[in-house]
Amino acid sequence: MRYLEKSFQTFTLFPLVLYKPNNYILRLMLTKNSPLLITAILMTGLLVVSASCTGGQSESESTSVTESVHQQAEQPDLPLIYHMSFISRYSKKLYFAGEAENWELADIYNHEIEEISEDIVTRGEVHDGINISELMDTMLLPQIEQIEEAIDSGDRKMFMDRYNVMIQTCNQCHAASDYGAVKVIVPETNPFNQDFSTD
Repeated sequence: MRYLEKSFQTFTLFPLVLYKPNNYILRLMLTKNSPLLITAILMTGLLVVSASCTGGQSESESTSVTESVHQQAEQPDLPLIYHMSFISRYSKKLYFAGEAENWELADIYNHEIEEISEDIVTRGEVHDGINISELMDTMLLPQIEQIEEAIDSGDRKMFMDRYNVMIQTCNQCHAASDYGAVKVIVPETNPFNQDFSTD
């Protein structure tokens, strides 16, 4: 194993030796068997490979990881359940934010649900002859608007009432789209490692 590590070091550093043969640090690295050196070489190699894979794109042309994830989420080839899982997650977070009267946070989650729902409506989702997009447009989006009014008013009771109606509407929509087995409920306990309070 030592022979392989030494061979690897010599092979990967050979171009550097040709470039600067009198470099003291480089000569030291060639004589010392250092895990740091191997790590540095591997990281440098990964950077070179990743730079060559980008095709010479400038920094402004490349997208961030977050933008890439959101672009993938908007692609029509992702299954409907992918989007519905985010609606489910954000709905729970919306509930806990509203229950804690954290209206700013509740507005964020309500907005996310609205964006995903509008995306589904725009995509024209039809499954087994059932127009899911139309159901979302006529059933869920009006409920999201109702919840937005409750958030804007800062009225906790109004929010809780409208949230309950939204959950019932979700179940009605599931039944209308032949997914009646998917029954959502108002959350009872916080499953997230998140503090929803305003403090």
